[in-house]
Amino acid sequence: MFKAPNIKGPRFRKDFKRILTKDLFEKFIEANPQHSKITYEQFGKVIESTSKKMLETTLNERDGISLPMGGTIFVGSTKIKVKNNYNIQASIKANAPIKHRNYETDGYVAKIYYSPHLAAIRGRDRSIWSFKGNRPYKRALSKVYRKDWKKYIVVAELYTVVKEYQRHRSRTFFKENIKQVSKTYNEFDLT
Repeated sequence: MFKAPNIKGPRFRKDFKRILTKDLFEKFIEANPQHSKITYEQFGKVIESTSKKMLETTLNERDGISLPMGGTIFVGSTKIKVKNNYNIQASIKANAPIKHRNYETDGYVAKIYYSPHLAAIRGRDRSIWSFKGNRPYKRALSKVYRKDWKKYIVVAELYTVVKEYQRHRSRTFFKENIKQVSKTYNEFDLT
């Protein structure tokens, strides 16, 4: 017997905090007076288009993207930790608990990782930065991940994210450089 959740029950909703505000725009103009001719709408469009390009890069590139203010965002694969991940609609129809088996990706799920410690440029306030993907980004990631889930870095539970990412980057770095050296290497050329 499957006990369906109370759909009409009370819900906890987090307070929505808008980042792109008039105050941010005014602070930007004060800090950058050379851009004083830009309107608030243009400012918003620039931020939106830049964000879209950055997020598309994280979806398409295995190593993610290094952010200008410091830090790295990348998509990693990890095993599902939730043991009772029920398919609610199928369970209600069957009147029995039915779990999501996730056969498309062999039990792996995509997670969005952000680390301020992986940055090539160390920002002075790097510890206060965080990243949370919005709904369109999560949906796009879900579509891309189902098609090509083996492309992403597998983050093991035993390692911290930083160590796993650095280990992967060093492996790919050496593979790429060995290929370049082997193409130009001539053992008979002594000069």
